[in-house]
Amino acid sequence: MIMDFSSILAQQKVYEIRGFVNEKVSNQPIPFATVVLVNKSTLEIITGVNTAADGSFYFLSPSKDIYIEISFIGYETIRMDNIKPSKGLIDFGLITLAQKAEMLNNVEVRGLKSETEFNLDKRVFNVGKDISSSGASALEVLDNVPSVTVSIEGQVSLRGNSGVQILINGKPSVLTSDGGNALGSITAEMIEKVEVITNPSAKYEAEGTAGIINIVIKKDDREGLNGSFTLNYGQPENNSIGLSLNRRTEKFNLFAQIGYGVRNYPRDSKNKNDNFLTNTQVLTKGTQYRKERFYNIILGTDYYINPQNVITLSGFYAFEAEDQPSKTNVKQYQNNTQLTSEWNREEVTTAGNPKYQYELIYKRDFLDDEDHDLIFSATGNLFSKDQSSEFINRTISGNSTFEDQQTRTFFREAEHTFKLDYTHPFAEKWKVEVGFQYSNNDISNDFEIKDDLEGQWLINPSFTNVFKFTQGVLGVYGITAYESDTWGLQLGLRAENTKLDTHLVNTNEKNNKNFTDLFPSLNTSYKFNK
Repeated sequence: MIMDFSSILAQQKVYEIRGFVNEKVSNQPIPFATVVLVNKSTLEIITGVNTAADGSFYFLSPSKDIYIEISFIGYETIRMDNIKPSKGLIDFGLITLAQKAEMLNNVEVRGLKSETEFNLDKRVFNVGKDISSSGASALEVLDNVPSVTVSIEGQVSLRGNSGVQILINGKPSVLTSDGGNALGSITAEMIEKVEVITNPSAKYEAEGTAGIINIVIKKDDREGLNGSFTLNYGQPENNSIGLSLNRRTEKFNLFAQIGYGVRNYPRDSKNKNDNFLTNTQVLTKGTQYRKERFYNIILGTDYYINPQNVITLSGFYAFEAEDQPSKTNVKQYQNNTQLTSEWNREEVTTAGNPKYQYELIYKRDFLDDEDHDLIFSATGNLFSKDQSSEFINRTISGNSTFEDQQTRTFFREAEHTFKLDYTHPFAEKWKVEVGFQYSNNDISNDFEIKDDLEGQWLINPSFTNVFKFTQGVLGVYGITAYESDTWGLQLGLRAENTKLDTHLVNTNEKNNKNFTDLFPSLNTSYKFNK
């Protein structure tokens, strides 16, 4: 049986009403315009709908004695009375709305939704006031940026690689240190945008990283007290607690962060080694632990001399205490069946790892262009590790093939970096960047092994030494870039002079190198449409 739907509607005195709403000048659909159905006789509103993304609307009416009103913010409201039903259908066709001329000078349009845009050498994530960003911290904002992930411990990765450098307003900051979750003191409301640079230009060091993330703070959102309290729980034991505070006034931005945590990584292992020449086998089975307690504190301030000049001074201290006990059972077999010897091996390892970091930053913004600036930075960090271990073997049967040993390691690394960057846009579409950087890296590793020989601990000279490594790198760079609405090109060149010195103190072995390298860079892009 074939039924005519429109005939049924006519018998029930129900009419289908539909149409489309477009903008008069651009002829583009207007989504979310309001369409109201009104009874002509009583002037009562029967129902109302919003237009869809393509500007269409549809509803049912119990009467043909009606009219509709279409309205949208900033546009003239129109009334449609030309009711011409055809087999139960009232089709208004295409309806165009014109802007209110008297309101054009008073309408301000602002983009508030978070969105990503593509520039010549980076992707920019503009942080809006949408629900996904409201009340979030900087770490949560980063987790919403495409290709960026943040672990529960606050570790930031770019395209799966954790070797990423994080900057704030284009400069290094202790707030981005690996030692804590100080980024939690920055809220989404304070962030203007996040820049993701996956292919760094000649402006950045030649040593490879996964990329660079630059967090740009809003200049007009400085006052107020912000803070966060974090509590993380994990199993196996991985617990931490942190408090971050950020006080902003017209001239100063004071920030502080303290944290404490405990981690415990147990690991069960089982290994078998076969020697096919002697037909012997060694089977090891045991449990290893890595227990850590860590503390960190950050103190710093930004001083805004005036809207164009700001100085940042901050410091960071962290300490990590490690305890790594393990117990392993070792069995040695002949022909896979004959047990020739068995012993237990116990390891007791303790370590203390202090870390210091400082930064002094001066930034000058010029009034002629928002990208015209000068930045000088002096940053440094000191990391050391004092670790001692004792390996004890207890024979169960046969002869133990390992002697008891003691090891001691004192590692120290100090790095200082001085950098100057100057950026000058000109002729609207052109930009020039120049700068230099000097970094000094000083490493010392004092390693000692002692063997137990007939109850006496004696130093093993074959495995005991002091290794010293010094590296100084002086780099200069220049970049020129052109970017229009559709096409962009960036050319850069970086020159680095590197001086390396290595020294094994006990054996007086030295190796010195001095070399210069050139690192050209090229970025180009073409935008087919928005």
